[in-house]
Amino acid sequence: MPKIIFDTSVGTTNLGDHIIMDAVNHIADTLFCDDFVINMPTHLAIHPKDLPKLRHYDTAFVGGTNLLKNNTLYKSQWKIGIKDLGFLFHKVVLLGVGWWQYQDKAVSPYTRMMYRSLFSKKYLHAVRDNYTKQKLNEIGIKNVVNTGCPTVWMLDEPHCSQINPKKRDTVVTTITDYMRDPEKDRQLFDILKRHYQRVYVWIQGAKDKPYIESLTTDVQYIPPKLAAFDSFLRDEPCDYVGTRLHAGIRALQKKRKAIIIGIDNRALEMRNDIGLNVLERERINALEEKIYEEMPVKLYLDTDAVEHWKAQFIKNK
Repeated sequence: MPKIIFDTSVGTTNLGDHIIMDAVNHIADTLFCDDFVINMPTHLAIHPKDLPKLRHYDTAFVGGTNLLKNNTLYKSQWKIGIKDLGFLFHKVVLLGVGWWQYQDKAVSPYTRMMYRSLFSKKYLHAVRDNYTKQKLNEIGIKNVVNTGCPTVWMLDEPHCSQINPKKRDTVVTTITDYMRDPEKDRQLFDILKRHYQRVYVWIQGAKDKPYIESLTTDVQYIPPKLAAFDSFLRDEPCDYVGTRLHAGIRALQKKRKAIIIGIDNRALEMRNDIGLNVLERERINALEEKIYEEMPVKLYLDTDAVEHWKAQFIKNK
């Protein structure tokens, strides 16, 4: 049967979405190699005239990013609403999705209704962390397993054992424009310049560069293209030290040492759940010592949960 992938990389200004969708599409290609799959945007609303076409698709996957939140009526990344329910009722399956920030308020009645109407009751949902699992459980969605983000599914022991833990002479960094702390972000650059011979910056978000230019000079830029970042990681022996979570995961995918500077719940939850190498930005003073650590990379992935989630689709073919 045909499948839908809700694609967070369409209409995005954050190249981290492309890193996530690279993993999501690979998983979908593996599981549904004989099925027709189309990609639909999450950041752009589906035109009402196109909605009837969705009747022909039996399952719709939402991959990766932090799309879920307490109140979907307010500044929601996922442009989905009441008009979509009739065509997507209980068809949506989560694939490593996370929650937008830590949110103390209860999930709104509207959002509870939307999620309970959209999300499949037949299939298990894969979420990125235990916080997301807890939030869904609280609104009565219990068919959930924590698999981690799909971008880390490939980071098993054989892969991670090939990552050199020794410090290199070159570092690539990132900064996050929408979670600013000018004092500590400037300190990050100062530390990297003292301890590395060459400092490169990859522009992951559309508004990153002006903010970076307000913090520092004398850095070299990698163009805001995922292919350019991939080429740099492949060709240049380097470390990654930066605030962008998925740039750090991409470095690990390309077998480069990575220290992620944690600025929000996503990195901190993944540190707690799977042992990702994350240093809170509030502890930036500890970075000088941390970049010289030669700790082997070992992630504690719940491979049983991943295989359990995958197996349900293999059985239902």
